[in-house]
Amino acid sequence: MTRWIVGLIALSTVFMAMPAAAQLSVSRSPAEAPTLGRTIRGQSTTIFSVSTSGVVTRVSGDSIRLSTSSVRTPTITVSCGFNSLSSLCALRPIRVTITPAGGQGPATITRLRVANLRGATYRSGSPAEGATVSFDLDPLGLFRDATFDLGMDVRLNGAAPGGEHPFDYLVTAQLL
Repeated sequence: MTRWIVGLIALSTVFMAMPAAAQLSVSRSPAEAPTLGRTIRGQSTTIFSVSTSGVVTRVSGDSIRLSTSSVRTPTITVSCGFNSLSSLCALRPIRVTITPAGGQGPATITRLRVANLRGATYRSGSPAEGATVSFDLDPLGLFRDATFDLGMDVRLNGAAPGGEHPFDYLVTAQLL
């Protein structure tokens, strides 16, 4: 019995000595900003919709997308890392927020959508699409990741030069 108590005290001392910072990480694939491919400029602002499966559709405007192939859909992964017990990362809910980044080039994201959540469950229902998307995930548990696909609507400015125009987004995750 005494050995068990001494072992428990030693184990708790080790956990207290570990850093308190969470080991939460976010990664995306592909890592670079998406692009619609080569476009020919139009006179009016054009909205292209990229589904969560990568299919691109022109919603409005007169710019032309030369490629008919799909865009590689961004896949986001949220994980607690190996030290998930020291910060209770594996036991705490996670808030994920996705916002458009940049906005200085001819192509910008105007609407985001999330689909195909794998490895986790939504805490309070699946998120609605919007200019910024924020949602909560139930705790991931030990050695598990949450993965989801990201779709978006992209605005290409009127009279934008032809070519490829990247548009970027930022994903943050925090423990609740």
